[in-house]
Amino acid sequence: MLRAVTMRWCLLCLMLVSCTETKPAVRMGPKPRVGLPGLNAPAPQRMRIHAIDVGQGAATLLEFPCAAVLIDTGGESTLHFDATRALKTYLEGFFARRADLNRTFAAVFITHPHIDHTRGLPLVMKDFTVQHLVTNGRPRGPDGLVFESGGEQQENAEKQAEARGELRRVSRSEIPSGEGVTDAFIDPVACPDVDPKISVLWGGMDKNVEAWEPRVFANANNHSLVIKVELDGHPILITGDLETEAIGALLAAHGTTLNSDVYFVGHHGSHNGTTFALMKAVTPCMGIISMGDYERQEEWTAWAYGHPRKKAVDTVTEALGCARATKEVEVATRPREFERFTENRALYGTGWEGTIVVEQSTHGGWRATTER
Repeated sequence: MLRAVTMRWCLLCLMLVSCTETKPAVRMGPKPRVGLPGLNAPAPQRMRIHAIDVGQGAATLLEFPCAAVLIDTGGESTLHFDATRALKTYLEGFFARRADLNRTFAAVFITHPHIDHTRGLPLVMKDFTVQHLVTNGRPRGPDGLVFESGGEQQENAEKQAEARGELRRVSRSEIPSGEGVTDAFIDPVACPDVDPKISVLWGGMDKNVEAWEPRVFANANNHSLVIKVELDGHPILITGDLETEAIGALLAAHGTTLNSDVYFVGHHGSHNGTTFALMKAVTPCMGIISMGDYERQEEWTAWAYGHPRKKAVDTVTEALGCARATKEVEVATRPREFERFTENRALYGTGWEGTIVVEQSTHGGWRATTER
């Protein structure tokens, strides 16, 4: 599905919070605030995407006129950053502004059971109403005995949701090629004038039907849910932490049906989370990277992993169809080594500019606002 050029536009980001060079001395989340796009912002007319800054991790909030959906729950937990606190602060602010939603998520998706995607899940299940929980059904490794790094959080949440009849596990084997799978659990959002189509294009595998090497099949990243949200021919695509081999299988199954306006760069901008072939199929207008700030130079951070990697940034930047205000950013050449990069295409990163909010206009175009 190709988009008309007139629909592919992106305004300059708005600078809402000034940058600071001073590192915090203690673990922290953001200062209490309602969060983007502001205290008095009305509900979106169509769809508003919040890429929440949870450090080295991912948490994406989809806001609709009548509902909210959360995909992954962060995030980084280091001396200088507490992702759970950051997520709680943002969600509390969000529901203060959207009191009409009664602290309720129509659905919460967990792409895969790694701790940088599940750390805040116990908080979300406890403090908010989750009407549907959608997972890949694989909280443990291939042996079924050992938890993945975030598997305990996922499994406990699955048990809670299953007891209430609110759990949906998505298996790769049930997903038809070229279509994805959807149902009332995966796609519970239907507002009077806005009815997005939410589908899952990849899921967990019980058997190695792709004939991958054992290490590839054992890698939980390759069982990530791939989620597509489409509203009137203007989709967004989230591939979780899918890596090279699984990306190839995804392309073989879905090809150009992956075409999307907004692409969430895979695996936090890792060297193995995005490929040229994937970008050729997606042809995005805008890209978003969920990753941490490289200045927090500790273990389990973007600095330690080398996220985002220059190779991935180059690949995505070349494919983007929209522009942004020029920004000097830091990209990794390898773990713990970074260099300056001039970004003038519509690529945004939570580690570069904090929380990012992208809103769809009534004409289908996209407007980005950044925290800093």
